[in-house]
Amino acid sequence: MSEDRKPFTVKDRRHFTADGQVRSEQSEESAVADSPVLPEPILPPREPMPVSPPRRAQKSVGHAVALSDLLMQLAGNASVLLGLAAPEGEEPQVDLEGAREVIGILEMLHDKTEGRRTADEEKLLEGILYELRMTYVARARVGGA
Repeated sequence: MSEDRKPFTVKDRRHFTADGQVRSEQSEESAVADSPVLPEPILPPREPMPVSPPRRAQKSVGHAVALSDLLMQLAGNASVLLGLAAPEGEEPQVDLEGAREVIGILEMLHDKTEGRRTADEEKLLEGILYELRMTYVARARVGGA
């Protein structure tokens, strides 16, 4: 290395001192020139962030959404995919793969909510799964034959 190279200098560009006072330009330069050691990091004092209450879901119809509402919506979707809700006079459109996915979601909900469902929710979920599985098997046999 060459001897005529100047050592690098560190310039503290922070706007506040350790006490939280505004740093002046003159004291900043003299502090850097006098001190070969890097200064401790200084953070300005922070105001605590206001804590707001957690947001709650908006109730669009005036009642809380229940598990049974979700189950009925998924059952309706699976029924449409199985071709059970076709308009009169039209050939039902059957999507067995899509229906299988919705039935899988219902099965997952059955497993994940085990022991936390009410008796009515239990009866509803078991009935929905039974009906959809039987309809799926019947449609799969007709489509596969």
